[in-house]
Amino acid sequence: MTKKTLYKIFAFAVSVITITAILILSVFYSYSDKQLKEQLLVVENVVEAELMQNGNTDFITNHIDKSVRITLVANDGTVIADNQEDVKNLDNHLQREEIKEAIENGEATVSRYSDTQKGKVYYYAKQLDNGNVLRVSSKATNIGEFFSDYIVYILICLIAVIIAAVFVSVAITKSIVKPITQLGKNLDNIDEFKADEEFKPLINALLEQKKRQKVLDRQKKQFTANVSHELKTPLTSIAGYAELIETGMAKQEDIKPFAGVIRKQALRLVSLSEDIIQLSQLEESDEEEMTFESVNLYEIANRCIEALNINAINKNVTLNLLGEDCYIRGKAQLVEELVYNLCDNAIRYNKENGSVTVSVTPLERGASISVKDTGIGIPEKYQDRIFERFFRVDKSRSKATGGTGLGLAIVKHITQLHHAQLEINSEEGKGTEIIVTFKD
Repeated sequence: MTKKTLYKIFAFAVSVITITAILILSVFYSYSDKQLKEQLLVVENVVEAELMQNGNTDFITNHIDKSVRITLVANDGTVIADNQEDVKNLDNHLQREEIKEAIENGEATVSRYSDTQKGKVYYYAKQLDNGNVLRVSSKATNIGEFFSDYIVYILICLIAVIIAAVFVSVAITKSIVKPITQLGKNLDNIDEFKADEEFKPLINALLEQKKRQKVLDRQKKQFTANVSHELKTPLTSIAGYAELIETGMAKQEDIKPFAGVIRKQALRLVSLSEDIIQLSQLEESDEEEMTFESVNLYEIANRCIEALNINAINKNVTLNLLGEDCYIRGKAQLVEELVYNLCDNAIRYNKENGSVTVSVTPLERGASISVKDTGIGIPEKYQDRIFERFFRVDKSRSKATGGTGLGLAIVKHITQLHHAQLEINSEEGKGTEIIVTFKD
């Protein structure tokens, strides 16, 4: 990062310096060009005054400053006098652009290529009172030549400024990188780190991330401990009964009941493993990559009731389905898992001869599903915790009913993935109603 920042600052500084130098020289060149044109006007006025005073063209021929060419042309184009060339060697100038324009308009300012001076020349021509045309001209400095005249000074200045830019870039880079480096070394004590105002949003974000990481670490440790505990109980039971059978300590008539207990605990392990895998997959799911489709919520509820009907019969619980066909945007498999877990919980924790009523209600934007039972209910102080992993209000009853303690945690994650709203209404001893509202 230090090198990249240094290179960027240095490149920016050199670019700015170079562009500035070019702009300054361009402005200077334009100013020099303007000064040259003004100089021609001054020379023309001096020569015109001299001619008006004594009419002697020797003043033109003997003009010392050879950087300005002075030419006097008759109104028929014949060259009368010139301070750089012998008039005998000069052609008729009547067709020269500046001469024609001066005769027509009284004066002319022209820039064109001159064969005589081998380059671009500025001309100023003015018709005198006697009809003759006085022309003054000077060769324009080529922009390349202009720059070449100053190239040494330009290079010296550029080198000096570049060297200065290197030191300034290094200093700026260090001032930018130093607090970040110090911040990186003090991540463990970031809440005590003192930094400039500009770094506060970053520090606040890191503090928030640190808090979330602590919560996640604590949840992982708790989850690992809970899983270990949940696995230990059935495994201990399986190992104990298997040992009794293996060592011959079990009576012949006890072998079948023992095998039944082993089978029941093994099925509990399978169910627990499936729920853990399901929960892990939900936590790792990326909702942006998840493809939602149109799902018939009533049809899913009906399938879940049919699948759980045998469980309800075994518990003497009546299942009821109310509502009508209505559609939501979601993943069918996950929505079905959600409804199944809610119904399964309502049956497990219900009373003898109780009932479970599933209601599917279409809304203006979306739909809701309610699962209401006449079971044991949930004390108010535990209602906020029932969606936690492995949380049980009555642990002895939960183990007796065969629950894994992960069903409602799975419901919560599926609800979050669908941006749905989860609501619980429960009264101890009377029953529980859980409502999930899906919005379009």
